[in-house]
This record gives sequence, structure tokens and C-alpha cells, in this order.
Amino acid sequence: MNLPADGLNPTRRRPTVPENGRLDEADFRLTCESGFGDGWNSYAHSMAWFEGRLYVGTTRATMPGMKLLHPPPDISPWPVESPDNVYDIDRRVQIWRYTPEIDHWEMMFRAPEVPGRTIKRLVPRYVGMRGMTVFQGPSDAKPCLYVSTWAPVQAEPPDILRSEDGVNFTIVKRPPWDTSVRSFRTLQVFKGRVHTTPTGSNVGGKAQECVGSEAIIYCSDDLPTGIWQASNPESFGNPQNLTVFEMGVFNGHLYAGTVNPYTGFELWKTNGDGGPPYKWTKVLQHGAWRGPYNELVVSLCEFKGALIVGTGIVNGGYHRAFKIGPGAAEILRVWPDDSWEILVGQSRVTPEGAKVSLSGYTAGFDNLFNGYIWRMCTHGEYLYAGTFSWANSLPFMPSQKWPVDVVKMMNTWGMEHLTRNYGGFGLWRTHDGVRWECVTRSGFGNKFNWGVRNFASTEHGLFVGTANPFGPRVAVQEGGEWKYVDNNRGGCEVFLGVPAVKPTTESSAR
Repeated sequence: MNLPADGLNPTRRRPTVPENGRLDEADFRLTCESGFGDGWNSYAHSMAWFEGRLYVGTTRATMPGMKLLHPPPDISPWPVESPDNVYDIDRRVQIWRYTPEIDHWEMMFRAPEVPGRTIKRLVPRYVGMRGMTVFQGPSDAKPCLYVSTWAPVQAEPPDILRSEDGVNFTIVKRPPWDTSVRSFRTLQVFKGRVHTTPTGSNVGGKAQECVGSEAIIYCSDDLPTGIWQASNPESFGNPQNLTVFEMGVFNGHLYAGTVNPYTGFELWKTNGDGGPPYKWTKVLQHGAWRGPYNELVVSLCEFKGALIVGTGIVNGGYHRAFKIGPGAAEILRVWPDDSWEILVGQSRVTPEGAKVSLSGYTAGFDNLFNGYIWRMCTHGEYLYAGTFSWANSLPFMPSQKWPVDVVKMMNTWGMEHLTRNYGGFGLWRTHDGVRWECVTRSGFGNKFNWGVRNFASTEHGLFVGTANPFGPRVAVQEGGEWKYVDNNRGGCEVFLGVPAVKPTTESSAR
């Protein structure tokens, strides 16, 4: 497996003019660290620009929460120090607001505690905020901030929060899903409606973070009324589509990507004419003919007249329940006429002919550890793509389960080199979709930043919110023994990218 040291192939031509929106690693500065001062704030899980400020919803204590997954990861020791009972941790989710003019963060919301459904103790009403959007419906006097939540098993199903001012948050009635739903992800505005889907459940008591109990997109044009409608047939008529995981808008259409562990994701689109339920057209199937190694659509982004599709495998590159992977993610490009190309990925023969990686990079930008293209964003003239990397989990994984390529790298470079240089996420940029440049492959120098979870392109610059579950205390090995130590780089971080002022030739000569 080829992992170029600087993330660039010298044979690929680099842009010679620094077009608007081009950012280098040195252009990013850290605005918040250690989970807003609390290492249990693991993910900057949702992000939105609202009334001149940046809002970030966190998800708390995700690493302890992974013990509840089915099956739980086979790792030892547990990467962060945590009690056996996750309800012994304060997992009350938070919403933070950033004012760029004064470089100031403040907490605007903390979830309440409620009685447990089957245990005699108080539990957090929400443990995560997975989606945010700004929307104005008939009952809204002005554009409002709407936030989708993640509820623990011991609480009721999740809600949608609404705020007119970013300070006071109320609950709107959730869609009519069953009590097994634990979370829903994207809030996508399209044709005057907000669309969302359940993407986490505990059907049969078995928690699955990315797989819901139904594959239906619910929509509402007036959220305070609590009136929701189904906008698609269940699973788009294919029961192997377990979940509608991601949505995006492009060329006057709503696109929806599924989780399909049997044959690979499907991508569907609708123009929304006639109102819900919509008429849908299938755009891609069989994981763009890569099969289950493109199990789901993780991210969608419009860029220069095309829809860019980021793929992945559930659980960050290895779906434990279905034993898919490990595998790295791809980036595809879909044109308005539904033709498509591989920008980053595995070249292959398809029923539509041969498809080659136009960038020359294989899946994951030649990096097996990049299990998701987790988020993408257009900023100025550039498309930015952020990955999830599981390399920093290697020290805790049984070596007999490592892929052959990983064993070879370990024998060549050693654990410290791998986790230091590949433990953090990768952030890549492109001006044309074909030529890519690496901004960072080390999580901005923090190996505990294992993913880019959110972007926000604003007049103040490009915000990047990370996923970092390695706080507040992380396991380290010293003298052949494991112990837990404080981790001041554990917990989510938020960076702001602004082009640095480059000295002129005259000023440089002084």
C-alpha cells in the first residue's frame, strides 16, 4: 500500500495560482480545545452559522458509549478511563456559540436530566446533537435554528429542538417513529421543507449507531405543528437498504444515500414536484459497483456543477455486525445527467464500462485507515474533504486481527510512527475535483483528532470541527504496562482557517 510521505504525488501538477478559498495547514488556528474545556465533549457533531455566529452541538462520552454497541469493539485496554456504567458520566449534551469578532465561546444549552425508563436514577435527556439547520416555516416569525438530537436507551426517543434567538431552545414534536429510534442525523432543507431520517436504533435491545429501524425520510414544512409526512417508500422498495443515512441538494433535486451492507449503497434523487410522497429515481446502486466496500453514502456536497459523493463502511471502516472491511472510502462525482466518475478510489470495470480513479489516488487517498469521507465543504473556489482515520485505535486492537498491509507497515515503521503520522484525520482540498492536495494528514498535529465531523464556510473563514473521543483521560503504555493519564488534547476541537497575510517582496526585503 502506497502512503506518500507528504500526501502528494510529485507527478501530479499543482495549481500555480492561489485561488480564493485556498488554505494551507498554517492558515488554521485552534479556537477551542479539549472539548470546550471538558474532555467528555467528544464530537463537534453538528454545526450551523446562525445570525452572525457559529453554533456547535456536541456529543458526549462516545468512547464509553461504544461499549453499548452490538457487538462492542474488540479492544483492550479501553482507550479512555471510564466507569462500567456509562450513566455514571455526565453525558448531558451541550450547544456552544462562537462570536468571531471577540474570539469567544459560550455555552447556550445543556440537556436536562430525566428519570430512567427502567433504572431508578436520572439520565441525560440527550447525549448528542447530530444535525443543525436554519429554516423558516409558516409558524416561524423569522429563520430559526433547528437541532436534531441523540437520546440514550434509558430516555424517550429523540426530539428536534428549535430556537428563535440561539439562546432559548424548545422542543417540537418529532416524526412518528417507534421507541427503538435513538438518533437521527441530517436535517436537510429542500422545497420549503425540512427532511430527516432515523439513523440509530436499539431494535431488540441491540444498539446500532448508524443503522435505523426504518429507511424512511420524514419531512415537514412547519415543524412547530408536529406534522410530518413520509417522502419515500420504505427502503426505496429494497429491504436491503437498512437506513437512509445522508441527504443533499443539487441541481434542483434532493439526493438520498442509503446504508446497504448486502450489495452496497444506493443513491436516489427527486425533484420534489407534487409534494410528499415524492417520485424518486435511482442514480447509483451496488455501491457504485464496488459492493459492500461502499456500504453507505456518508457525505454529499455540490461543487462546480456536480454532486460529490463521499462513501464509507459503518463503524469507521469495519462493520462489525456484518463483518465488512476493513476498507477505505471513495470520492465519486455525479453529473446532472446521472453519469458518474471515480475521483478517489478503486478503478474497476462496471456495467457502464471501465471506471478509473481520475486523481490517481486509490481509496482513502492511498490510506487504508481512512474509513470515511466524513464531511465535505465548498469554500471559495475549493472543495475540502475530511476523513475519519482509525489508525489511532491500533494500539488497543488485537494484533492478530490487523490487516496484512497494517502488519507490514507496523514491521517497517513501528506503532509510534503510524499513530503519530496517521492517527489523526486527513484534510484534502481540490480546485477541480481531480488534482488533490493534502492540507493535513495528522489531525492538525493532534493524533487524537480521528475525524473531521463538520465544516462551516463563512465570511470569517472556514471552520473545521473535529471528532476526538480520547478524553479526558487516555490509556498509554509505559514500561510494558498500561495506565491512564490526563489528556489535554482529548475532546473535540474547532479550527478556523483564514488565509495568512503573505509578506510582499518589498516588505520581505526590509
